[in-house]
Amino acid sequence: MRHVMALATVLAMAGADSAFGETKFTPAAGPGCKDESSDQFGQWTCPGPAGYAIRFADEGNIVSLTIAPRRSLEKRQGPSAQWRGAGKAFGDKVQWIMRAGIPKAAVIRTWRRHGDDESEIQELSIFAINPESACLYAAIDSHTDKANETALARAEQVADSRCPEK
Repeated sequence: MRHVMALATVLAMAGADSAFGETKFTPAAGPGCKDESSDQFGQWTCPGPAGYAIRFADEGNIVSLTIAPRRSLEKRQGPSAQWRGAGKAFGDKVQWIMRAGIPKAAVIRTWRRHGDDESEIQELSIFAINPESACLYAAIDSHTDKANETALARAEQVADSRCPEK
């Protein structure tokens, strides 16, 4: 009987842990995304999990992204983050950190300009996701040792946090 209880406890913990730390990947561009670009302005929206979406915008020097439930993307008053873009500006995929089937954090590779010398920095940008909005929480230099593991660990932490109220 003691072995059955121990096994049940281990299975319950494993099941809770896998649900707690679930991640999903979605494309950040491509045929599943809706292209809303014009001649001077690149903009596209890609679906995420659980009814969320991510809108990417590229004005040339300035890029931005917005993470929100698809139904509220049009109502948003501004992007989740905006910066001086460099290189590709956005990576090829978004990693979503889920809690009980709802996105709570996201990681995406980004490129930006930095400083007076306009140097290019490639980062893993980590976003906290609230029910109706998201905010940039941290960025990890993608050239550091174990950058992907560090970004995922930070995203797991922020999944239990919230964006500051404005």
